[in-house]
Amino acid sequence: MKVSPSHAAPSDPMHSDCPGRDVFKLVTGRWSLLILWALKSGPVRFHRIRDTVDGISERVLSSSLKELCRHGLITRHVEPSVPPRVSYELTASGEGLLGVMEGLTGWIARELEGIEAAKRRYDEGAGG
Repeated sequence: MKVSPSHAAPSDPMHSDCPGRDVFKLVTGRWSLLILWALKSGPVRFHRIRDTVDGISERVLSSSLKELCRHGLITRHVEPSVPPRVSYELTASGEGLLGVMEGLTGWIARELEGIEAAKRRYDEGAGG
C-alpha cells in the first residue's frame, strides 16, 4: 500500500518534513565530507583545512564549519591568545560519519575503472 505524502511518517526520508533530510543535505553537499576527511587526524586550524581542501573558498569553508558544528559533527576550540587560535575537531558523530565515508571511498576505488569506462562509452555516443 502506498502512503500519500500528506500521511507519511515524519521520520520517513521521502517526506519533505523529515528532519533527516537536513542532515542528508549537509553531508552530501560539495564540501562537508572533504572537510571531515581533513580532520581525521585530529584538531586542525582553519587555514590548514582551507589549504588541505583544494578549491574551497574561505567564505564557504567558514559557512560549512558552522553548519558542521551546528549539527554536532565537529567541535570548535578557541585558545585564549592574541590573536585567538581556533581549531576544529571531529566529534564521535563526525568520526562515525567518517567511517561511512571510508566505506564509500573504498567502493569508489574498487569501481573507478568500470565507472570511467562507462563514462567513456557514454561520451562516445553509446549512452545518449
